[in-house]
Amino acid sequence: MFFLTKRTHLLNVMYASYPSENNMKTIDGNRNTPNRTETDNDATFQLASERRPSTVVGFKTDSSLAPWSKWANRFVIAAIVQGALGASATAFLLYDSQYGTPGAAKIVAGGGAGNWLTVGYLGFIIFGPLAAAVTSLFYQHLESNLRAPYTGISNVFAWLHLVLMNVGVTSATWLMWIGGWRAVNFISTTGSSAFCKANPTDNSCSVHVQILGPLVTPIAVFAVMAILGAFAGGIGYLMAWRRSMKASA
Repeated sequence: MFFLTKRTHLLNVMYASYPSENNMKTIDGNRNTPNRTETDNDATFQLASERRPSTVVGFKTDSSLAPWSKWANRFVIAAIVQGALGASATAFLLYDSQYGTPGAAKIVAGGGAGNWLTVGYLGFIIFGPLAAAVTSLFYQHLESNLRAPYTGISNVFAWLHLVLMNVGVTSATWLMWIGGWRAVNFISTTGSSAFCKANPTDNSCSVHVQILGPLVTPIAVFAVMAILGAFAGGIGYLMAWRRSMKASA
């Protein structure tokens, strides 16, 4: 014990040349030597450093991770909102089928004015939440995979696509299915004929004249709005796609 105590200062001098950090190094499978401080071969470090929250717009061309697509995110949000509207419409129709008179199920089965409800509801489900979700994949492919973020006039076309298509589809299809539901309920409560061509002021015979007829023009306007939005989105997509092709050439 006396020997160890007396020689302790000699041991300290002998091992003083070894830096303290050498004792903290770990041998990693991604590092070839135990004493390297570089992380060039560390895949985890490389992947973590390539995407930073503060560089959303500036994409790295050599990044192994896909950059963030702002337009895909916006269309996903639109799809979520459309899905909430679809769930609300479905819940209402199911409740009406159970407790309403004549009920949504009988309205659909009866045909006639009830076809407006069928076409409007199915049209909204297909061209509303489903179309918005699928469209987000196109933007994700263009901005993330092809590295072509929307800028300038293509950004304007993307906004037109988002607003016109979603507003047009939702308005046109909801006017259609609500009009069909109201028309058949009007027939069941008043006993009027769905195809009556009598005086428009006669409430006992005016379902197509007073309920469905006035909806034709606004439905057509909103349908054209949705089509224009889809065309605007296609033009913006082609512009951004051509820009990405020129950049990669």
